[in-house]
Amino acid sequence: MIAKPETPPPQLTYAKRTRHSLPASWMRSGTSKGLFINRSHLPDSIEAWTPWILAAMGSKCEDPRQLDGIGGATSTTSKVAVVAKSNKPGVDVEYTFAQVAVGKEKVDYSGNCGNMASGVGPFALEEGLVKAKPGQTHIDVRVLNTNTGRTLVETVAVDEDGCFRDYGDYQMAGVKGTGSEIKVAFVEPAGSMTGKLYPTGNPEDTIVIDAPRNGDGPFSVQATLIDVANPFAIVDALTVPSRYVQGSPEWLTMVEDIRQKAAVMMRLAPSVEQAALTRGTPKIMFVSPPNDGNPLSTSPDINVLAMSMGQIHPSLQLTGAVCLASAACLKGTVAYRYRRREFPEVLSGYDSSDNSDSDTEPSKTVRISHRSGEISVGVHTCGDRQVEKCIVSRTARKLFEGNVLFYV
Repeated sequence: MIAKPETPPPQLTYAKRTRHSLPASWMRSGTSKGLFINRSHLPDSIEAWTPWILAAMGSKCEDPRQLDGIGGATSTTSKVAVVAKSNKPGVDVEYTFAQVAVGKEKVDYSGNCGNMASGVGPFALEEGLVKAKPGQTHIDVRVLNTNTGRTLVETVAVDEDGCFRDYGDYQMAGVKGTGSEIKVAFVEPAGSMTGKLYPTGNPEDTIVIDAPRNGDGPFSVQATLIDVANPFAIVDALTVPSRYVQGSPEWLTMVEDIRQKAAVMMRLAPSVEQAALTRGTPKIMFVSPPNDGNPLSTSPDINVLAMSMGQIHPSLQLTGAVCLASAACLKGTVAYRYRRREFPEVLSGYDSSDNSDSDTEPSKTVRISHRSGEISVGVHTCGDRQVEKCIVSRTARKLFEGNVLFYV
């Protein structure tokens, strides 16, 4: 019996790919975690960064768990900061923020992330992009955020070797343990993307949703559409229809309907369909009276529920804190009413004119309650429509450094 020749196995073909080794640091920065990269290690054009970033973070092939990368599978742990030495007068380093989508092949460069920004000064110091002078215990790093064109000044602790001193006794809400205090000053933060403090011209607007995507009837909410550090829709939570259960799929759809309509009103998108393509801007938050319900309470001033890329944020964006605190100091906004305890429908019998906080004071401290605790923001204003500076404190720590390996 003659044996039949074996059929050779089929030849598998693979698309040729190049393996890259990208020097980088993984840092916890504020209440976010992300990849910090020296721009000199990336291609020249931002367009060429995207496939590298998607592959490194694990969002290539739309993986919702980012298993083939270093991302943390949440919006707050899927971020990238690209840092470069600047040759602009009065600027030390330039920083570009990238929000990497989870479960989608998309990188959003449209806005800033204040939490990630707080790690830029320490990273620049570690990379030698800025250098401390002998004997300095702190250094001011002037950072230009290229996404918004706005400048930040970060005061960073320095050790005896001129390196970033990450250990200290400052504790911030949302992070277990302590670290050295990093003071982040947002300088002239208004009009970051729209060029205006109030893109609609109004400190308060009515957002009307004529045809909700979940099929319910029309509704409207009161909101302040404001652009400070980032564009935000600050929605009065008490005006949200009671038929929606917070966190439910129907509620999340309702939130996105409001955000998309706000984007059109703020002229960030020509239509709600276009607004749906960029979920990072405008951002959206819901404000309500302080949790203790006491009109005479001095802390906190206002309560907030923030959103991040379609989901409830575990704490609050740093740019959100800056924007909300600014709004709380500007007459006519939704946030101003709550800081001044001007909500008689909730707390009757209280005369807000008794509030001892004078609106003529150029500097105020606003205490904001969020899901992970409380954050204080120092706000410096000039009149009713100008924010000169906002100061917040963060901590940051490098978790590892080395090379990220990926294929493109």
